[in-house]
Amino acid sequence: MAAPANIVGEALDFLVSNPLFTVVLAGMLGFVFFMYLLVRRTLLGLREGYDSGKSR
Repeated sequence: MAAPANIVGEALDFLVSNPLFTVVLAGMLGFVFFMYLLVRRTLLGLREGYDSGKSR
């Protein structure tokens, strides 16, 4: 079985040797993070609207 440090080193070598893959991966992670924040903000605003509508 390979040591975890060896696996991390190989993964880092792969990312450094393939810059296009690294950019695409970073873009995908950024998109997922952006969508999470967008959905979270939408749902929190929706809940706030419902709560303010009930109190009227």
